[in-house]
Amino acid sequence: MNRIASVTKLHLRDKLSWIYMPWIITLANLVIHLIIRLCIGGKDGMYSGGISSLYVYMLVIGIIALPQTFVFTLGLGIRRKDYFAGTAMNAALISLSTAILLLLLALLEGWSGGWGVGLHFFRMPYWGDGAVLGQIARNFVLMLHLFFLGFVISSVQRRYGWFGMIMLSGVVFAIVSILVVLSSYYQWWGRLFQWVAGKSASEWAGWLFALMIVYALASYSMLRKAAV
Repeated sequence: MNRIASVTKLHLRDKLSWIYMPWIITLANLVIHLIIRLCIGGKDGMYSGGISSLYVYMLVIGIIALPQTFVFTLGLGIRRKDYFAGTAMNAALISLSTAILLLLLALLEGWSGGWGVGLHFFRMPYWGDGAVLGQIARNFVLMLHLFFLGFVISSVQRRYGWFGMIMLSGVVFAIVSILVVLSSYYQWWGRLFQWVAGKSASEWAGWLFALMIVYALASYSMLRKAAV
């Protein structure tokens, strides 16, 4: 347990990447959207979608965390499974704290009338609906899912090199292309959109959680055999 906590502390020493930078980007994005809202005016509320930058950053940090710390940590005598557990714990802590902070900012946004100009930046319709605990849980799952998506991509590169990345990209591109062609040929798009629209935000969070488990297991399996 001490080694797992040590890995978590090692990640958190890089406060710029894990704590400051995502919120610098998010708050800068908020300022830009506030300026745009003031310029265009209007009485109706404006949903910007600018908060997506925070989610994208979680994907990015998942990609870069492994090459920045994996070899160094193993050089300190940390076992691979402890490295993985400590990294996962750190990502979970960051995701949970961010989810709570997003909820508080969304509540503040609502109380202030959209920061006084009718701007909805932190609260997303559909995904941000429902009870408080549900909102926190969905954002927590979404952010942790994106982290492990980035982490499994980085794990492929660590285990199989750039050839593995090229092969993975080719397989994903081929699968997506085949599905698009089949959906167009058999006219599945309408039914697909109806199926997507019929799912609740909590149901999608459940699917994301299941995929996150797959990413985590795949990452751990590859890191156990990855070269240093």
